[in-house]
Amino acid sequence: MSSENKEQKYSTGIHEVYEEHNENEEINLQNDQKNCAKNPGHTSLVPINELTAEHFPVGYQDEDLLVLTKGIADLTVRIHVGSTKTTGTGIVGQIKKFDEGDKCRNTCPCPACVTSATPNKVWWRVHVLTATHLVFDTKTASSSSCRLWFDEEGSKLFIILGWKLGGSHTKGDVSELYCATHDSEIGDKLEEMLRQVKILYQTVTDKYKSVRDKDKLTIIVSHPHGCSKQVSVGSWVHRDVFNHEMGTQTRYFYDTCTCQGSSGASVYRLGYDWPAHPHSGVNNSGLNYSASGVWDLHM
Repeated sequence: MSSENKEQKYSTGIHEVYEEHNENEEINLQNDQKNCAKNPGHTSLVPINELTAEHFPVGYQDEDLLVLTKGIADLTVRIHVGSTKTTGTGIVGQIKKFDEGDKCRNTCPCPACVTSATPNKVWWRVHVLTATHLVFDTKTASSSSCRLWFDEEGSKLFIILGWKLGGSHTKGDVSELYCATHDSEIGDKLEEMLRQVKILYQTVTDKYKSVRDKDKLTIIVSHPHGCSKQVSVGSWVHRDVFNHEMGTQTRYFYDTCTCQGSSGASVYRLGYDWPAHPHSGVNNSGLNYSASGVWDLHM
């Protein structure tokens, strides 16, 4: 492949946020499947509740990998940005509990507590990793809401609200949304889910690290078209490596299926870091690509 053709094939393109028609209306997935120009019928997307080990390639039909994927799905959220009326995906990467003895901030900063005469003194700060093109400033962060555990139509509604932008890297297209909740059911459950995923992640990484560049298995859990959680399985086909003031940066190109609404979803590459690379977009060659990330070359 000539350098010119290679540059074109591995170029960036358009982002995959979903522009909502009505932010208060759950989008009908069946209609979106029929009308989806990129992936008609969504045949390459598997509803999370239907995922089995058989959906992975031969050689990777492993119960540990299945449980890890479902664990990643548990931490995956649908992000609605009210100020732009767009929807994307994110993943809970960290959570911190504050209590009455914490001198850093002793009351919950959610909208209900801010206006209350008796704000909650026990609360959780939830760090959601996503794409900068979805959540990029104070306005988009504070107008964001994250729906948790939206695994199927009719799932019980669990919402945490955006509080502020924890940090962003515009060129790399990675941002961190801080959400706040004083709901102990949500806080305790997320803490336990994150703990379990970290254990599983290390187990699976140790098992497959030596063959991670053989089949380059890549798994994405997202909320296409703002609808319930879907899983896609494919491979990464190219990795850009470049230097930045933050250190060594990488961007991946892959054939793993995505749609509008997948922006910000965690791109899990078997044997590599998690969750450092949010999904960014699709280019003119039909390849999907991630935001940039750091450190994974050294794992």
